[in-house]
Amino acid sequence: MLKILFPKNIIQLLPLLGVYIIVVLLFSKNDFFGDESRHYHYAQNITNGFYESSDNPSFRNGPGYPMILAPFIAIGTDLILPKLLNALLLFLALVYFKKTIDLFTKNNLALLFVYMLGLYPPIIRYTPLLYSEPLTYLTLCGMAYHYCKATIEKHYDWHNILIAAAYLGLLVLTKIIYLQVILASLFFLGILSIWRRNIEVKVSLLVLGSGFLFITPYLFYAYTLTGKPLYVGTGGGEILYHRSTPFENEFGSWFSREDILKGQNPDYIPSSGVYEDLTELSKNHREFYMTIENMSHIERDSAFKSAAIENMKMHPIKYLKNTIASVGRFAFHYPFSYRPQNFNTYGFMIPNAFLLMLWGLSLYPFFLVRKTFPYSIQALMVFSLIYAGGIILLDGRGRNFVVMAPVLILFFGNIFINSIKIKIYRPEKKV
Repeated sequence: MLKILFPKNIIQLLPLLGVYIIVVLLFSKNDFFGDESRHYHYAQNITNGFYESSDNPSFRNGPGYPMILAPFIAIGTDLILPKLLNALLLFLALVYFKKTIDLFTKNNLALLFVYMLGLYPPIIRYTPLLYSEPLTYLTLCGMAYHYCKATIEKHYDWHNILIAAAYLGLLVLTKIIYLQVILASLFFLGILSIWRRNIEVKVSLLVLGSGFLFITPYLFYAYTLTGKPLYVGTGGGEILYHRSTPFENEFGSWFSREDILKGQNPDYIPSSGVYEDLTELSKNHREFYMTIENMSHIERDSAFKSAAIENMKMHPIKYLKNTIASVGRFAFHYPFSYRPQNFNTYGFMIPNAFLLMLWGLSLYPFFLVRKTFPYSIQALMVFSLIYAGGIILLDGRGRNFVVMAPVLILFFGNIFINSIKIKIYRPEKKV
């Protein structure tokens, strides 16, 4: 295991660890921002022997990252320590990413793509925050390496299959949307296995199936609290409700309950601090929110979903516009309702446009070499595209695109290193 995590050439990646540590030390703050308070709340619950209360459960995210925070909270350390752990988690993800590329090429150019991922601005942005993105990177890159390693073998490499499955399970616990991605991938692979029953397809099914089994204790725990199978999120309905908004001046981006109920108050300051006047937003939605105010979290989630479905039926063209806007938010962090333009958007837009451009340029060469292109990288790309489709239908935003970067770079990096040769043409001089 140490040989996997600490290859001989690890010194090549140490500057990235230095960058992450410096970012954490310079930009960490003592007050909570965004989702930090929620992760901290769940971590406190874990230290007290439970994850969510049984009387009115609210599953807003999975327990993956709160489990990482819990030991620090239990012993009462300063929050700078788990943030420094974020730097280490991200660094280990890059080590795994380097090991994955090395499975397919020994070209020194591979290091360039590792640094492209390591210096990807959106992921660095979340390093000094109590956000789950660094852990998501580690679980995704760890799963990718062991999965690729398993598919290269011509036999069932149970060691790497089970480690890949464990990482996949932890990925689901960190980002619960991957539960739906696993189920959709199992469905498509099940159909594919009718025609193709090679070792790669069977290994893929084993990793997905074992990853699902890995999280069954948490699924059972959630079932005991909610009474609903495979129900691990009570916030999806509210997101879908805003995605289906019929109001022309809104683009389908999510707003908190406080934004809706207090937006009409001229003295109200949104916790995110990025919105303009929310009076119109509150006017559009406050009445509905008040009708479900006394419901439980689960009942409220169902009410939101029913309202969302009704909006989709009554305003299909508007929902299509919202979906197009969701694609824009996912890839370029734009547009958001009631949010003025600022330079923060460029922090997502420019690097994401660069990655998408390189990925787009690699598609034609991939088509030409598709029969010899590594199956495992193709499978990871499809897995990520399923995730992208699901998240766009739910809550497209630049933060959710961040997890696409490792697979995109692995895909086009393999193409540019192994399938493309650039040669400068020098015309002969005429005599």
